[in-house]
Amino acid sequence: MPKKTEISPEDSQLFRDIVADASPMVQDKKWHHSTPVAAKTKAKARPETEQQALFYFSDQYEGYVCNEGAQSFVADGEDPLLARALKRGQIQPQVTLDLHGMTQQQAKLELAALLHWCQQQQLHCACIVHGKGLGILARKVPNWLIQHPNVRAFHSAPRSWGRDGALLVLLRLPKGAVADIPK
Repeated sequence: MPKKTEISPEDSQLFRDIVADASPMVQDKKWHHSTPVAAKTKAKARPETEQQALFYFSDQYEGYVCNEGAQSFVADGEDPLLARALKRGQIQPQVTLDLHGMTQQQAKLELAALLHWCQQQQLHCACIVHGKGLGILARKVPNWLIQHPNVRAFHSAPRSWGRDGALLVLLRLPKGAVADIPK
């Protein structure tokens, strides 16, 4: 139990002087209900846009096998040292996507939207936080990423970005865009 601190008479008098002009608040007798989370409306993508965004992702495709520890991938034709640069934190993510608490379908939609948005904004690195939990998203996210043509490489994030519960993803930029990627 914490000790009670004694209030000096000067402090007590100072408090009384400050609140001397205060008047009691009147209760308005209205009960304010908060809107349940499920009832809030979210902006929904149009079905055709949703289909385009999910075009690259198949749940049946199991091209990436998650082993214990770090997850790493470098696309064919890319510099194999890209994964090492991501691992060391030499390439800083410009945007972060947190998938905690999402279903597989929601996570897949958010991931597709992020990759599309990164292309539009010409961002070359993203951090995707999937968490550890039961490991469902930790297994699915890498399989979705290797199917996307704009993913150059990914690696488990360094400690400062979430370690095994997150991936740093390096993306291809549209033609003409330039990214600072250390060698």
